[in-house]
Amino acid sequence: MKDKAKAIIEHFLNTWKSNNFTGMYELTQQTWKSKHSKKQFKKLLTIKGSNPSRLKSFKVTEIKEFMPTVYDADIVLMIGGNRKKVTARLVCETEPYKPSVDGEFGVNPISLIKNLY
Repeated sequence: MKDKAKAIIEHFLNTWKSNNFTGMYELTQQTWKSKHSKKQFKKLLTIKGSNPSRLKSFKVTEIKEFMPTVYDADIVLMIGGNRKKVTARLVCETEPYKPSVDGEFGVNPISLIKNLY
């Protein structure tokens, strides 16, 4: 499960480096996606009306199991000329509100951005 979580967060971050916000949205947690639009997602990554923040580089420093369906990824981001340490939560779900080890991991975007700005 840890390897699956790592693969998803790395894919999410590489998609961000490519400025592919639609691709990033598709990699978010199913529960979050069921309540929020792509437009709302892009707004999360935007600083006060400017363009969405551009990710220059990243390093996943650690992946920790919180429970079998929830993992936390500690990450160092180089974004907008600043180095930021953040933690992204990944949740494995079969559908919204249904955590299961048989599901697919998705990134909870709120967990990622709460220490970004």
